[in-house]
Amino acid sequence: MYEAGSDCGVEATMLKYLAADLAYEVADQAVQTHGGMGYAKEFDVERYWREARMLKLAPLTQELALNHLAVYGLGLPRSF
Repeated sequence: MYEAGSDCGVEATMLKYLAADLAYEVADQAVQTHGGMGYAKEFDVERYWREARMLKLAPLTQELALNHLAVYGLGLPRSF
């Protein structure tokens, strides 16, 4: 869509929201699977969880992504 010159802001926001949510769920499950060692610096799981958590905060929080989808995707009035 981008290369064709179409406006793809809503689609990009949807993908960012879903990818961040899925990455966090998978990383959180990995920490749960490792138990107490999921927080240990010796294992990469801890770093994956931190990085997945950051995806939900930057560069756009999940709440702002939902607001963007509501306004531009669904045509609802601004709530912020």
